[in-house]
Amino acid sequence: MRRRLGKVAVLSAMCTALISAHITLTHAADAWQPRRPIEIVVPSAPGGGLDLVARTLQSVIQQENLSTKPVTVRNRPGGAGTVSIAYINSHEGDGHYVSVQALPLITNRITGLSTVGIDDVTPLAVFVTEQVVFSVPGNSSIKTGNDLIRMMKKDPSTVTMGVSSSPGGQSHDAAALVIKSAGQDPKKMKVVFFDSGGEALTALMGGHVTAAATPAGVVLGPSQAGRVRLIAIPGGKREGGELANVPTWKEQGVDVDFTTWRVLVGPRNMTPAEIAWWDNVLQKATASPQWAAAVKRNLWTADYQNSTQTRAFLQGERSRLTPLLGELGLAK
Repeated sequence: MRRRLGKVAVLSAMCTALISAHITLTHAADAWQPRRPIEIVVPSAPGGGLDLVARTLQSVIQQENLSTKPVTVRNRPGGAGTVSIAYINSHEGDGHYVSVQALPLITNRITGLSTVGIDDVTPLAVFVTEQVVFSVPGNSSIKTGNDLIRMMKKDPSTVTMGVSSSPGGQSHDAAALVIKSAGQDPKKMKVVFFDSGGEALTALMGGHVTAAATPAGVVLGPSQAGRVRLIAIPGGKREGGELANVPTWKEQGVDVDFTTWRVLVGPRNMTPAEIAWWDNVLQKATASPQWAAAVKRNLWTADYQNSTQTRAFLQGERSRLTPLLGELGLAK
């Protein structure tokens, strides 16, 4: 009888522990709530790919009533993204401040542009991956990616590439990989760096650069209006939808497979309760119909990962990109 009572007591304790753990997990996100407006900080000018992700997230959080406080977007371009990180870190450990980031979060340290990197922020989410699209003005004599490569091989000085990133960032990496795979020296490529994809497209349409490498989301409107021509993407296979008619570089004899990504980070030293709140909000936001519609509309590929997964993802990307940038002559 005593043994039976002992077993009952053990089972009762186990059930109590499981219930307690379930309650803890269920209510973890409720342990912290915003006390004032949330700021989503964008490290580029309005109109670019990062700005589009930030404003989509702002809209979804508000439309889905996922925050009891307002959500604002603040553009803090400069320093290849380091200005935005410095801004959120001026509010260290404060979950009211987050920033949408891309490859420069990792590549800035590798290329020597900054000493700030993934160890200086709190990873919160991977949102999407996105194609980098190579385009030329709608009235350009360049009709294909091969036309651009031939022009560059004939006289590199006649080709100027506009990219919507800092040196070593996503668009620059994509362009450098294409040039290297075509048998040319990427260090000799004439590059103009812009603070956003929107600025790069404006320069392209104005005839100030020969071609541009930008996130897919910013070129769709100008392409549909006939103001730019999409000549190639560096992904491993063709996309569907609006990019279905855009050939890959591989189809044109240039062996490149590269896409970019968008992540959300907070300042360093955020508390577990703050991280749990963001995990809960972002999981719901990225599962919403509004987010799914934005993914389709902006030519993104959905790839939500939570804070723990994002930390591992960014560490893996650092390991992948370090030797890559060294091969391209971009590492310091």
